[in-house]
Amino acid sequence: VRGLWTFGGYGYAVAGTRFYKILPDWTFVDRGEVLGSDPVNMVDNGTQLFIAANANGYIYNASTDVFAKITDPDFYGAVGVGFIDGYFVYNQPNSQKFWVTSLYGSSVDPLDFASAEGSPDNLVTLIVDHREVWLFGTNSIEVWYNAGLPDFPLARIQGAFNEIGCQAAYSVAKLDNALFWLGK
Repeated sequence: VRGLWTFGGYGYAVAGTRFYKILPDWTFVDRGEVLGSDPVNMVDNGTQLFIAANANGYIYNASTDVFAKITDPDFYGAVGVGFIDGYFVYNQPNSQKFWVTSLYGSSVDPLDFASAEGSPDNLVTLIVDHREVWLFGTNSIEVWYNAGLPDFPLARIQGAFNEIGCQAAYSVAKLDNALFWLGK
């Protein structure tokens, strides 16, 4: 099993190269293929489920029961994914860039990205906690929030910078009102 998520009364799983909807009676329905073999990150916006699978991304729309690979030409892959104030936010693999999608959607504007530049390291993953986007680099961590800006909605929280990075993208977890990760 590469990833699990629940919303809307159903469970969702990526196991092997398949995406499954898990019904309340514990039976499951195969919804499609998820390329790769690494773990995945998942998050929902109440209607859509975003699956970040490194070079690939997928959207499952629960209201239409449609599952599809993200084919937007401005989508360059996603490692970590979160949801904040109507936006999916995700980090691009092997870069300092992170992106937001359209409001309550999955389309990508080619200008809706920013870079974590407090340190010259690449981003490993991200997580949204307490309406803050924590950007985990190999040697540092930055924290951003929704400032409601007109072009790109997020802004860095001044002084919210740690000089310790993340060794493993899938180690980041929320527990007991705190974040935990394998530090580097």
